[in-house]
Amino acid sequence: MARIRTIKPEFFTSLTVASLSLHARLTFIGLWTHVDDEGRCVDDARLVKAAVWPLDDRVSADVETDLKELSESSLIARYKVGDRSFLAVTGWREHQRINRPTKSKLPGPDQADPEPALAPVTSSNGHVCALSAAPHEQLTEGSRQERNREQGTGNREQGTNTRPARARTTLNRTEVEAFERFWAAYPRREAKRDAQKAWKAATTRTNPATILAGAERYRDYGPRQRAEPKYTKLPATWLNRDCWEDQLATDRPAVPDRRPSATDRAVAEAMTIDLDGPAPWEITA
Repeated sequence: MARIRTIKPEFFTSLTVASLSLHARLTFIGLWTHVDDEGRCVDDARLVKAAVWPLDDRVSADVETDLKELSESSLIARYKVGDRSFLAVTGWREHQRINRPTKSKLPGPDQADPEPALAPVTSSNGHVCALSAAPHEQLTEGSRQERNREQGTGNREQGTNTRPARARTTLNRTEVEAFERFWAAYPRREAKRDAQKAWKAATTRTNPATILAGAERYRDYGPRQRAEPKYTKLPATWLNRDCWEDQLATDRPAVPDRRPSATDRAVAEAMTIDLDGPAPWEITA
């Protein structure tokens, strides 16, 4: 069911949106009318095509290309819960103000299944030649322990591999350290997972030092500090919009130079007026 949504003028000046193809931009706008009141929908290019491009000569494969572009730009999040795929528009509450929103019937990104850990695939001579998802769900406890002994990955303290696998992060160690410096400096710390994805995309457009400097300027910006906290942009939104390039106005206007000019002094000398002394009306008898 199509829904009435709003579009802000900033959409057309966003560098992130400008980097998209025209088809992807229209698909992004069309998604706003397709997703529910919490910005979620089933991740199926056929359904998106039917809702957004019903009368155009495009196929679901074309729409899938658009969705990949939007995901790579961190404008949407694609995730799986069980055997179903979903997508959500990132920063949804920042972009849309829904009057009397209906609670979503779909799971959110925070309920997504963790990404499967990658296991090394070795060649006959013992060299690692590829990475593949390890099918842990198909291994018995005995075969899992046997593999741990072969690869030396068992839990030495407990004797068995009972510790649950950790989900892989999308950032490497260097990126995580740089992101944490940004996270500590940014004045609003919400939706960290979305912020990490936006950070990774942003660092492909500029260097981390430039982003960090922009975040510190935004943090110290007087009008932002005096405004209500809800008006501070979410970190993912700030990153996706390349806001480190914003030219923030100063708090106070420049004070004009009121010192006497050379011409003023020449005129005053001719009129025997001492500009550095008291004004004539200040002289008392």
